[in-house]
Amino acid sequence: MPVCIAGMHRSGTSMVTKMLQTSGLYLGPESDLMPSKSDNQEPHWENKRFVNVNVAILAQLYGAWDCPPPIPNDWTTGRLAAFQTQAQELLADFDDREPWGWKDPRNCLTLPFWQTMLGPVPVVIVVRNPLEVAKSLRVRNGFSYALGLALWQAYNQRVYESVAPNDRVVTHYDMYFHDPESELRRLLKFLALPVDEGVLEQVRSVHVAGLRHHQMTTRDLRFADVSPEILDLYHNLCTEAQWRDARFRSSKSETVAALTEAMVRSGDDPDSPESAVRAHRRSVTRERSSRCRQDGVARALTRKRVSKGKRNGWLLPGSENSGEN
Repeated sequence: MPVCIAGMHRSGTSMVTKMLQTSGLYLGPESDLMPSKSDNQEPHWENKRFVNVNVAILAQLYGAWDCPPPIPNDWTTGRLAAFQTQAQELLADFDDREPWGWKDPRNCLTLPFWQTMLGPVPVVIVVRNPLEVAKSLRVRNGFSYALGLALWQAYNQRVYESVAPNDRVVTHYDMYFHDPESELRRLLKFLALPVDEGVLEQVRSVHVAGLRHHQMTTRDLRFADVSPEILDLYHNLCTEAQWRDARFRSSKSETVAALTEAMVRSGDDPDSPESAVRAHRRSVTRERSSRCRQDGVARALTRKRVSKGKRNGWLLPGSENSGEN
């Protein structure tokens, strides 16, 4: 049974895939794996043949990784029918290579296409705090926090709704800096992969070397005025991942310190995190105020039209509220 590894970009999918590959999950010949890029010292552990199909599907739907297209009614007909043969040929190359899998964050958007050929498959969903993902995308791609959060929501909502609970395992990025051995054991048990003590020892050493001193929490999301929909989705994912970020409650000052430290490490302006959070909150406040003003103007104009209509005799009795809708 193949394994699909998914999760929003910058969420740790490469880190998790490397652990699974070291534990025996076949990802394809080395020549098919995408090389590392300058913004990530480690390889992405992505099979470029699967990535190419996903990219082509999104493009055919007039979308891209950073512009999720609308969900099609049928993944097997119309403009997507042409990709069925290409995908079938690709899957045939893995027929005798169990256990195998493929990783691509775009799987969050295209998984239903693969399910039409593979049926229900085990899916590993890697989740990370939305604000951390948005910050990482801002540093790497120059995206606004609003765009980063919107992409996080789209990716995670779609994959969450595409997979039955019994067919998915959600794993949280921060678990690999808190108790990586137990988390890897949980993944391997779900996927029925062997537990190798040598791999676990590597995970323990990586954990010590890469210990994180600051972690964003749900409290930070509330402080940044993240939408209730994102908060609810993140809560559901954390619950399935058995991650309790209440153990890492942080204050406003700690939130700013965490963002500042991350920005300093990335070479960005250390004042930007606090300013960005404040700017985000101000933009939310401005938007709310703008809506209130627009509603007030609309109501005032309606009252004026009603009054004028009554004076001129155009308004029928009982229709005073007709301009409100």
